Amino acid sequence: VYSLKLSNKDTCGQINEFLSFFSLDEFVHLHSLTLIQVKENSLQKLKSILHLIPQLHSFHLLDSNDIQLTYPLPSNLQILTIPILSSFNQLSSITNLTISGCSIDQLLNHLFKYAPMLTYLNIQYLSSYYSTITNYSNVNFTKAVHLKELVVSNFQYKLEDFKCLVKYIPKLITLKFTGTYDLDMIDANQWESLITSSLSCLETFKFIFNYIYKPNDNHMEDRFNQFQTDFWIKQHQWYTEYSLSNHSALIYTVPYMLNSYKLDIDSNRYSNQLINTLNNVKNLTLYRAAIRETWEHCFSNVISLTILPPEYAHRPSLGTQAIRLLQPIVNLSNLQHLNISSKFKIKDSHALLRILQGLPKLSSLTISVRALEQFAYDEELCEYLNKMIKKLDIYKYHSSSFKFHHQIEDFCKIFSNIEELKCNIVPKDYLLFLLQHLPKLSILKAYLWKINDHDYFYSWFKKQTNKLNLLFHMNYIDKYETELVVWINRNIN
Repeated sequence: VYSLKLSNKDTCGQINEFLSFFSLDEFVHLHSLTLIQVKENSLQKLKSILHLIPQLHSFHLLDSNDIQLTYPLPSNLQILTIPILSSFNQLSSITNLTISGCSIDQLLNHLFKYAPMLTYLNIQYLSSYYSTITNYSNVNFTKAVHLKELVVSNFQYKLEDFKCLVKYIPKLITLKFTGTYDLDMIDANQWESLITSSLSCLETFKFIFNYIYKPNDNHMEDRFNQFQTDFWIKQHQWYTEYSLSNHSALIYTVPYMLNSYKLDIDSNRYSNQLINTLNNVKNLTLYRAAIRETWEHCFSNVISLTILPPEYAHRPSLGTQAIRLLQPIVNLSNLQHLNISSKFKIKDSHALLRILQGLPKLSSLTISVRALEQFAYDEELCEYLNKMIKKLDIYKYHSSSFKFHHQIEDFCKIFSNIEELKCNIVPKDYLLFLLQHLPKLSILKAYLWKINDHDYFYSWFKKQTNKLNLLFHMNYIDKYETELVVWINRNIN
């Protein structure tokens, strides 16, 4: 085994389950280890053995809630992903580092000093929230002379702060910025001056700058057009396009580099490009009112689509026309997940069936359970849902997915092939009914209303399911709602 990926995401303690059977030091040839949503108690088992895996050169700790690594790492480790920068100093071999959150002073005062061979740095949140000092402009910090690529998803400082940072990254070749920023970050002249004076090695500059309008904001189009000068176009071939709406503005280098895109109701796109710049978009959110007969956008590779109603509309109707208007701008043949807002009123069962039939690869659906109930009489629609949908989300806060027993009985007949389900449960006995009557269900996320005694419910559910091959855990959401996540192993009788 050269690569190992262990995840607690939707699997209720699978990492602990795995570690109860195996010790990581048994995998002497392991090169890469990834842990997703790991708990502190699982990490305790790794502390004494992680540095004993001799060939491990890649370690990723993902979605793990600011867990700090304070124990020895393998001496040959080169690629590391961690939530936050800890105080440990064993970074001398690291060349590739991804961090969920840190501050500029942590980079200058710690990381660049203890990770001198760093060539790639990716930061999700670069913010003063993580800061330990406030003035870093007059300190003699170590330069990251080998750092070639910097990626920042949310830069929560001013441009002046970034100017201080780049003084210590003299050989930067690639810079990527994304996020929502104030106007000082969206200043082409300031960026041109900074790049010319401090980033002379820069070859690739990619960015997505989103701006939320403040009162009396004007001239955004003029500001964006400053990115069309010879410095950007002729000297560097850094092409941009932008879109403007009544409340926000967006400018980005092409092609658009993120996999998610939100198309506002009133947005207008300004582009002179002849190429399709939105091929990277996999997850698209749009408003029904934004779907027009003519549109400048083209999304070729979308796999997840969310359709929202205008905020001002009350129970607007959704029918086959929406899909017909989508066809010129979205390649629906690749779509795997469809999210229809519960605020829509679907015209009739025929309309819903035609919408779904227009999406040949669809297997995942988010929809109001009430919309499904009112069309339960349509046998053709029910047969289609039974055959095609493997993952279903009918959750709605402060609600009950099944108010009467006949509703849950009908549901289990229609969705007998469902593998993943997210729903609301009020009578706790309905939990057992779902587990017993959905034979292919492997992941259940049930949101329970007003569980007054969590310990009692935990004991009750464990006792009722002790003959089933499942794992579960409970998460307290708020004083009204508790999340129960159940993973069922259907491969073992």
